[in-house]
Amino acid sequence: MHWFYTFEIYQIILTLSLVGLTVTTVVPGLIRWKFKLEPSESFGKGADDAFKLIISITLLLTAFSLVRVQGDHRNAEDLVSREAALVYKLNRALNAYGGDQAAELRRDLLAYATAVVEDEWPLMSQGQRSEVASNLLADLTQGIRLLDPKNMVQQIARGEVIGTLTQLSDIREARMGTTQLGLPDYLKNSLLCAIAVLILLAWLQTPLTKMVAAVSGVTLGISIMMSLLFSLEAIYLGDSRVTAEPIARILPSIGR
Repeated sequence: MHWFYTFEIYQIILTLSLVGLTVTTVVPGLIRWKFKLEPSESFGKGADDAFKLIISITLLLTAFSLVRVQGDHRNAEDLVSREAALVYKLNRALNAYGGDQAAELRRDLLAYATAVVEDEWPLMSQGQRSEVASNLLADLTQGIRLLDPKNMVQQIARGEVIGTLTQLSDIREARMGTTQLGLPDYLKNSLLCAIAVLILLAWLQTPLTKMVAAVSGVTLGISIMMSLLFSLEAIYLGDSRVTAEPIARILPSIGR
């Protein structure tokens, strides 16, 4: 299903709508029309009442799922913005430290931030990290530990540099952790069960003309909501993906 998350939102809506209409309306409608199948009035009324109940449950589960994935999405966006702020803060602290060694470390910081944007970000959609970025961060950490302050100003700046670097490393790990986020299994399974029951009850709607009209409308509505859910669940794929733009914007100001 990884490929499906790469679709544009309109492609997801179109795909789910076509599949949904085929399963809930076209195929069962043709079968009932061909073989003159029509549930009894009392049976149809019971199926209609159950259909309305399952619609409510499905929409409720979809709403819960949307809230969950949207929260994960916003958390990832917040982490990227904070990471960009820490990169800028570390660059500023190194600049305040001064000297040739700090200037070299600022260039190392630029190389690391560039690797995050260009090398690591494409890998995150597959739940992987960049070895290039990891090695550059390790080199940067080693270089900062070797800083030897000559005066009180540099001593204070070194403390800020080390503290900021620690935060930067921590937030990178937190960002990588978001690549494993997704809709929990209990919500996925509940949604699948609700949709399966909904499809079965849709086949039993009577008369046939009502089934075609009502079930088509319900199918299209749920397909749109499910499309939004698919689009948001994949944090680093698709139209709504979280990008490295906050980090990319500050690259021109680093190492200069």
